[in-house]
Amino acid sequence: MVDVHDGYGLALVSVWDGLVVWCNGDRFWWQAGWDEQCGRPAYASRPVSGVEEVARLVTARCAELRRVRFGERADPRQAQPEERADPPRAQAGERAATPMQEPEPPQGPV
Repeated sequence: MVDVHDGYGLALVSVWDGLVVWCNGDRFWWQAGWDEQCGRPAYASRPVSGVEEVARLVTARCAELRRVRFGERADPRQAQPEERADPPRAQAGERAATPMQEPEPPQGPV
């Protein structure tokens, strides 16, 4: 499951915990790792004309992040229940959604 958002001339796709891909219509970019020397994230960037390469690189980064979380079992479905990540927690003022729960319609005038 991914979250897709847009606004301010950017589109972003939240692919995995710690992996968001941004696009401004000309380029894709994402956090490709950590720069120990500078103490900050290291980003990769490719033009939109290289969408196939972007897909391969983002898939590889996602697999790397899964290995970090789940060890050798990169597929979280193979992890034991106690090894699985906790579901996302609601932010202040939000309710946590349970799986297969329909969102409530907004309140107030339409």
